[in-house]
Amino acid sequence: MEEKKAQILGQVGQLYMRHGIRSVTMDDVAAELGISKKTLYLYFKDKADLVDAVVDAFLMKDEAFHCQEGQSLNAIDKIFWIRKHISEMLKIVHNNMEYDLKKSYPEVYRKIRAYKRKRIYLDNVAIMDQGKAEGLFREEIDSDVMARLVVGRFLFVLNPDNEVFSEEEVRDMRLFDLLMDYHFHGVCTEEGLKYYKQQLNNVQNEN
Repeated sequence: MEEKKAQILGQVGQLYMRHGIRSVTMDDVAAELGISKKTLYLYFKDKADLVDAVVDAFLMKDEAFHCQEGQSLNAIDKIFWIRKHISEMLKIVHNNMEYDLKKSYPEVYRKIRAYKRKRIYLDNVAIMDQGKAEGLFREEIDSDVMARLVVGRFLFVLNPDNEVFSEEEVRDMRLFDLLMDYHFHGVCTEEGLKYYKQQLNNVQNEN
């Protein structure tokens, strides 16, 4: 039963990413999965329960992704690796997913926001400490403060609700690249800045 439930969550997650959450009904889910609504309700008591379970499954998958992937990379390459992950997610995630959650499922929205805050902070503290050890980042920079600044950048500056940038701008990787460039010029040593520019050139040539 757990295996079937995990399969359902994966398929429903894809459905939500393509079409958003509010527009996808339980009838739509049952039709997409090729099962009856009665069978669907054996696993989830209602749509709110299903949405919560889909989000939990996504967060578990994301946690595993951050723990297992990219561990052999240096600090600068890890940020490029995160950039690639964000770019891929923007291509498949429906624009209004977070808006749907905030409006209709506020508790689930708060759970995602808390996870993102923690994940961004922990990732950036680790990357800053690693970069300093590798001689790529300046030793005098406070990793904790820098990581919190990055959290603020993602959760406030890159939140269209705060009207700093529009939804279209936030979903454009050119904005992320500008912020990444700003960040590296602030934290890198001379050696780190040289390596960053080499890697940036490689990424631009791939596009």
